[in-house]
Amino acid sequence: MDLQRVQEAMKYFGVEAWLLFDFRGSNPIAEALTKLRQIPTRRWFCLIPAEGEPRWLVPRMERNYFAEMPGTLIDYGSRSELLEGLKTLLKDVRTVAAEYSPHAELPTVSFMDAGTFELVRSMGVEIVSSADLVHWLFGRVDEEGLALHRRAATKLMKIKNEAFGFIVDRLVSGQRVTEWDVVEFILQRFSEERLTTDHAPIVAVMGNSVSPHYSPSRERPVPIGWGDFLLLDIFAKVADNPKAVYADITWCAYTGSTVPPRFEEQFEIVKEARDAAIEFLKERVEKGEPVRGFEVDDVARKVVALHGRASDFIHRTGHNLSMEVHGLGVNLDNYETHDTRLLVPGTLMTIEPGVYGPEIGTRTEINVAIHEGHVEITTLPLQEKILPLL
Repeated sequence: MDLQRVQEAMKYFGVEAWLLFDFRGSNPIAEALTKLRQIPTRRWFCLIPAEGEPRWLVPRMERNYFAEMPGTLIDYGSRSELLEGLKTLLKDVRTVAAEYSPHAELPTVSFMDAGTFELVRSMGVEIVSSADLVHWLFGRVDEEGLALHRRAATKLMKIKNEAFGFIVDRLVSGQRVTEWDVVEFILQRFSEERLTTDHAPIVAVMGNSVSPHYSPSRERPVPIGWGDFLLLDIFAKVADNPKAVYADITWCAYTGSTVPPRFEEQFEIVKEARDAAIEFLKERVEKGEPVRGFEVDDVARKVVALHGRASDFIHRTGHNLSMEVHGLGVNLDNYETHDTRLLVPGTLMTIEPGVYGPEIGTRTEINVAIHEGHVEITTLPLQEKILPLL
């Protein structure tokens, strides 16, 4: 456990104490913080104060699992000993943060079961969400991670152009080209550029683009022809580096020289929403004013609603980027969840409003990093129009 870093986060957010709880690996946050060599088969608690050493309540049978942890250990055998030990642990503590989200607004931090919540609260302790702490510790990137992200982003922008070129070359030469052919081309280029990903890219032609998480199929490859709309969503990170951080972009193209106005008009909506979100975020950060994930989502969603397409914007505006493509940190979301977490310096995320149907789905996706006093767009240039491939 990096106690200094944990307590730094607690002091930043004014948290008195953090109560970690786990049962057989049910809380991945506790597991990630403690890095225990072996997952205990019984319940354990750890109270981390904002200052001072942690205090542990651990099963006597598995006390040795915690031998390397900082702080003092209390062990228990029977349930009555567990209850007495928990009272001792929480003595003189008024408020604790825990992996809990009011009304289950944030499932990514909702790991304390209802019974344990009731038990802790019955001892006169108020429980608040550890969501901001989780973001601070797992949702931010350091300078090394950001540099690796930028490297991946540069390569993704290049591979995106190459993928569109691959499609045109096939069409011009009269060869058949499918969504799956493009997927295989991109994955091959990832390998050559020493990038890795946990999921195949999204290559969606025409009506398939209406599904935001459409999955191309090797078994049923869909052909791409002239006069088709195409959505390309690719994400990867630098391979063979444990600190590598993902980049994630989406671009829209048209296999022709003149994009139909009905397609362009729909893309203009998401572009306007993206730009409004960027400007709102920049203004808040440059002024040093607090900004929370749900607020940015509200700005983008309002733009889409003004165009009469609110019901066609069916996902959050953006997600956290870290060593996972969908990290544990703050999302730009007041739709699927209500994310009240602060966008603090070190936050890296996507901005990707989308409008889906009836004929096509349009999305533009960029990556932004929050610094002290300014916002960096790491995936330039921005897409301003649907890209005609001829």
